[in-house]
Order: sequence, then structure tokens, then C-alpha cells
Amino acid sequence: MKSLINFIIKQKILLTILGVGVAILGFQMWKVQDEKYQSFLTEQQEVCEKSIAEGLNVIKASKTLSSMYKSQLAGEEINYKEIRQPGINVALRDNGDYVLIRTNNRPLIPNNTPHYKNDYFKSYSQPSKDKTNYVELVTVHPLNNKEALVESRCSPSSFATPLTDLYEISQPNDFTYTNPRF
Repeated sequence: MKSLINFIIKQKILLTILGVGVAILGFQMWKVQDEKYQSFLTEQQEVCEKSIAEGLNVIKASKTLSSMYKSQLAGEEINYKEIRQPGINVALRDNGDYVLIRTNNRPLIPNNTPHYKNDYFKSYSQPSKDKTNYVELVTVHPLNNKEALVESRCSPSSFATPLTDLYEISQPNDFTYTNPRF
């Protein structure tokens, strides 16, 4: 009987040691995965920031878009007839690059669209706090007569956006502008 009790105690000790080992291994695996995800988020943030900077550069290089952007910020009336907007007054190219400008304190990424899980990306799913417009260079696919499917570098998923938020990179009253991605 005594040897049976000793055997059971030894087995419990071995199981406890094994359990602790598995827990440590599980923690190490989680730590490695978390570090990989944090590295991925850092890379995605850099890509997002570059896309936003490219959008702002397009606006700065375009007399038409710059004037329209400043007028929107000031709340002034804008003559949209002189501004090329895909699907509204020019054809929408599938897989085309356009400038997305979110106005009226609307978020860059709609709230119902999944976003990367950190505060930087979460901020783009909320209205801007300082009442500025969000701008990004995006890739667009036709969806219907009023919306297009947008591929944003700031979101893991595509989302629908009104055609009124999209603008051609090259406007008729501007000097020639080449796409910064080429």
C-alpha cells in the first residue's frame, strides 16, 4: 500500500512538472506570436502613413484639389462641375488609384469595417477630433451607381464609400501629375 501511495505521489509530481512546462511553452509561443503581430502592425502603420502622405501630396500638387480642400475646411460652397470625380462626371476605372477625401468630420474607415487592433488604426474609425478632413490615396473598384469599393492601406478589409468622396488624381486645370506609386 505504501508503494502505491509513493507511486501516485511521484505521478502527481511528474504531472505538475509537465503542466508547468506546457504552461511556460504556451506563454513563450504566445509571446513570439504577439511580437510578430506587433511587428506586422508597425509595418502596416508605415504603409498607412505613406498612403495618407501620398494623398496629401496629390492635393498639394493639384491647384484644383488644393483649392477645393481648403474651401471644404472653411465651409465654403464648392463648384464641383470643374472637379473630376469618378463615376460622377468621368468614368470609374476598375483597380484605379484615386484620392479619398472624407469631409464633414466623417471617419476615414467606416465604423462597421474591421480595422487593425491598435489605437492608431482605431483612431481612423472615429470622426476626427480636430475637424480636419481625412485624405488617403486609395485603389477603387466599381460597386454600384452611387458607391465604389475602396482598398485602403489603413484597413485590412475593403469598404464601400460614396463616389462623392473620390477624386481623380489629375484634374483638368492642373499641370500633369504622375502617380507617386510608379
